[in-house]
Amino acid sequence: MRVRAQQVLDEVVRGDEAVVLWDGQILRVSALAHSIRELSRDWIELSDLAVALAQRHGAPDGDLVEALTPVVADLAYAGLVETRD
Repeated sequence: MRVRAQQVLDEVVRGDEAVVLWDGQILRVSALAHSIRELSRDWIELSDLAVALAQRHGAPDGDLVEALTPVVADLAYAGLVETRD
C-alpha cells in the first residue's frame, strides 16, 4: 500500500502536533498523525513510512506495518491521507 497526504485548506503546527482545516472541520492532529502527513507529502510505501516513523518516534512492539495500518486507515477515513494498493 502507498500513502499520500491530502491537501488541507489550512494547517497550524505547534511543536509536534497540528490543527488542520479540512472539509469545513477543524481537526487536531497528533504528533504521530502529523509525522505521517509530513512524511507522505509524496506517495510513499507503507513499509518505508513505518521505518521512518519508527526512527522518529520509536518502534512499537510487534510488526511496524501492522501497527501503522489502522492509524493510516483512520487518517484516510478522516480525509487527511489517501491510499492506493
